[in-house]
Amino acid sequence: MSPFLLGMISKQRIEGIVNEFITNSDLFLVEVRTGPSRITVFVDKPSGVTLDECAALNRYISNVLEPEGVWESCELEVSSPGMDQPLKVLPQYLRRIGREIRVITVDGSEHNGKLDAADDEGISLTEIIVEKENKKRIRKEIASRISFSNIKETKLKLSFKI
Repeated sequence: MSPFLLGMISKQRIEGIVNEFITNSDLFLVEVRTGPSRITVFVDKPSGVTLDECAALNRYISNVLEPEGVWESCELEVSSPGMDQPLKVLPQYLRRIGREIRVITVDGSEHNGKLDAADDEGISLTEIIVEKENKKRIRKEIASRISFSNIKETKLKLSFKI
């Protein structure tokens, strides 16, 4: 994509096009990434986004931007964020209530526990702390509240236990 076209197709423009498409659906926008020759759009929904929904959004964005000649030198990718990707928006947190997460705060501390709740302000989680007392291991549950402004990164803890 030429620098001229890249300047015309801003991240905010792509977000607006996506938001037009997802209005009146349970899909939500997670993130838009733009690069010199690629536009990547991540969407999700409470029950999990389908391949057909990603394909339909891809076609919609492509058709809206086709008259501007964007696709001569730029690729478009529409997908759901992978399980290894950080949580970015409130609906992602709401979808993962009850799951184990790892939170790194802006001061660098790490919190591991079960996501209990999420709202516009932040998240609540139950951390399991194991301490030794008189050669015994004591498990303690600690309720924590972390504001979104204090979160640097949140990821799901993936477990492959059967």
